[in-house]
Amino acid sequence: MRQTLLWICMATLLCISCERKKVLPESDQNVGTSTSIEGDSTLYGLACDGCNDSVLIFLPGKGGDPITYDILNATKQHRVIGHPKVGDWVAVLLNAEDTTVADMVIDLDQLKGTWVELVFPTVRERIVQTALNEEMKKEQDSLLQEMMKPIEMGIAIKRHYAAQTVGRRRQSIKDDESPVVYPRMKNYTKWHVFNGRLILTSQSRPINDSLEGEVIHDTAQFIFMTHDSLRLRFKDSVKGFYRKN
Repeated sequence: MRQTLLWICMATLLCISCERKKVLPESDQNVGTSTSIEGDSTLYGLACDGCNDSVLIFLPGKGGDPITYDILNATKQHRVIGHPKVGDWVAVLLNAEDTTVADMVIDLDQLKGTWVELVFPTVRERIVQTALNEEMKKEQDSLLQEMMKPIEMGIAIKRHYAAQTVGRRRQSIKDDESPVVYPRMKNYTKWHVFNGRLILTSQSRPINDSLEGEVIHDTAQFIFMTHDSLRLRFKDSVKGFYRKN
């Protein structure tokens, strides 16, 4: 009887231990994770107590003791993206010649959130070229003025490298008939950091069930980030976003 009770207790403890390993807080699941993309030299870990504009106290996600990195130069050159606080998940790029110096720090916890910008529509070319008399032109201008309202468009940066486009509108027959047109947004689904740059992955809609949509990777350079503002330089434009709560 005692032996049976002992086995029951051991089995119960084992189940509890397994459950604890499976159900980790999201913050713990994120610590030190990376995409392990070949060629990415980014380090991931936590910002510790003692961080300021001169030093970053960094706890590697892979384990070990906290490391102090000199970030004075990075701060002066606006290469500290965000303002790391104790417990924030951060990405670090080290100096190639001096591994005690961090050339860039990105506060990835601060990066997470919904970032949008106000986007205005444009008037369709065929509307502009239409010949109108003075009275009809006034009516058209009045109508267009009513329709030229901006909408919020942007991207939501989520946990576990998930992303979602914000303000993306599905095209319809009514859209084709509208005198104004909003820019089409890519369907972003993932994000990563690669050597200090933000990689946004989108996938176009498949043409038919037998084909997959085209996967596109857009690369953006961080310009700056505060709690409420994010500025990114893409290949052909610079975009400024504000945080949407």
